Amino acid sequence: MTDLDPKAAHLHHLLLTDDEVAQTDLDSLARSWFPGAGQISMDAITLGPGVFLTGPWAVGGDLRARLDAPTWATSAYLALCPAERAGALPPDLLGTDPILDAYPHGIPAGTELEVLRFLAAAARRLAGALHPAGTAVLLQPDPASAVDLAVFAPTSLTAEAVAAAIGRDDVVLDGRTRRTWSISMPALPAPRRGRRAAVVTGTGTGAGAGAGDAEPAGILQVVSDRHPMPPLAIGALDWATPGARGYEVRWHPPEEYLARPGRLSLSQRRVRAAVIAEVERIAHAVQQLAGGVVVDDDGFLVALDAS
Repeated sequence: MTDLDPKAAHLHHLLLTDDEVAQTDLDSLARSWFPGAGQISMDAITLGPGVFLTGPWAVGGDLRARLDAPTWATSAYLALCPAERAGALPPDLLGTDPILDAYPHGIPAGTELEVLRFLAAAARRLAGALHPAGTAVLLQPDPASAVDLAVFAPTSLTAEAVAAAIGRDDVVLDGRTRRTWSISMPALPAPRRGRRAAVVTGTGTGAGAGAGDAEPAGILQVVSDRHPMPPLAIGALDWATPGARGYEVRWHPPEEYLARPGRLSLSQRRVRAAVIAEVERIAHAVQQLAGGVVVDDDGFLVALDAS
């Protein structure tokens, strides 16, 4: 790899990764966000007209020090895109979005903002970091902060069938209409002596059912609905047309998790890790029943372990 020039590193948006990330990984993620994205040469991926990612570039110790980057950041992908800036950051948005916070005097807009959002999503998926151009900011999205999953499938399932596949006895029906239904349960199941088939009973959110955990874990919800525009990542599937069926597995954490999303305590992180495992288990159960594919909140495909 060629060393990345420090001046270019300052003038362009950078995605920093370790040596285990390959250009093919980034190419796959880009195709999930941008129509027509793809690798056009050994060191370039097009995202759209006049918008490219180049790399990987080597990041040496001196450049890492300038960027205040961690020691694992040995490679970089550089984004070539036109700058599009709106006005100053409105005071009421301060602190709500780290990308906008990096540009208080002229926030990114249009294609540039979309590229930055993609790089942040890619950094979260790849356990990397984002250095926005012309700033002293380094963003390291928490990979474990992406909890929710959605199963898109050609099959229509009932709430009762999904509850049975989940295999818990604390699932309740929130409600149903002609085109949608919702079930919920405590985020973590209560300890029990034997495994029983889940039964959908009554209505409500499931908030009253205790999970028996030292740390409150919130609620899990599975929502079945039709989506007017399925994720781009599944666009090649013949059944992934407007109105495709999706089964969203959502976590509604306790309020204290929302108040400090980037500063969770050790016990809260352990709870979140357990919730992620349960979300993946439920999504896998739905996928096994309905077929289809699993997508995360950033629109990237997810392969779930059968275990």
